[in-house]
Amino acid sequence: MQEKILVIDDEPLILSSIERALVKVGYGVVTATDMKGFKNALTSQRFDLIIMDLHMKDTDTNELVREARRFMPSVKFLTISGSVPVQNSKHFLQKPFKIDVLREKVREILDEPSRD
Repeated sequence: MQEKILVIDDEPLILSSIERALVKVGYGVVTATDMKGFKNALTSQRFDLIIMDLHMKDTDTNELVREARRFMPSVKFLTISGSVPVQNSKHFLQKPFKIDVLREKVREILDEPSRD
């Protein structure tokens, strides 16, 4: 079964780059630029991983996580940002990142045991 990834970022170029990079290696990818698109995606299908930008206009990442966990308690997350994370997180990539590093990180996270 194809693994599904939801990507939310308010930068269209980042979204399309991530989508192309992951589709090319066989993942199913859905993108959203805002909370409305994110919620629509969550209610229409299940995802194995959510990749989200840490800083987006008018979007609280804590709310994104809560909303996603409500629909999919075992979904995994990868945070991306141009800034350094406040806490040490192994599921973080700093922008700009190389496509091969993104693919490796996605595979690493998806291969981890689920929280179920």
